[in-house]
Amino acid sequence: MTTGENWAGPVLLCTGEIDIHTAPRLDRHLRRALAIRPAPAVVLLDLQDVFFMDSTGLNSLLTARLEADRHGILLALAHPGSQVTRLLEITGTAALFPLSPLPPRPPVPR
Repeated sequence: MTTGENWAGPVLLCTGEIDIHTAPRLDRHLRRALAIRPAPAVVLLDLQDVFFMDSTGLNSLLTARLEADRHGILLALAHPGSQVTRLLEITGTAALFPLSPLPPRPPVPR
């Protein structure tokens, strides 16, 4: 995972899998991004290079969304792939995460 900034706040670039083994790392990065003061308008999670997310990863997103809401921060997703999109849809959580209109980046080589 790498972090960066855009005009509205932090951008977290995720790669690979977000599962029981990698979700704690995502949680740490999300907590740091959501703790910035003054609070950013948006924390963007770029999922273009994520090819798998399980319920642990989804729980990380939901927990971060609640924290973001408490601080008036929008937690947005960019470029979720088909597997992540399907997970959000079948769990009824897709509407909880606005999608960023950012154009796709060149993929990270695997």
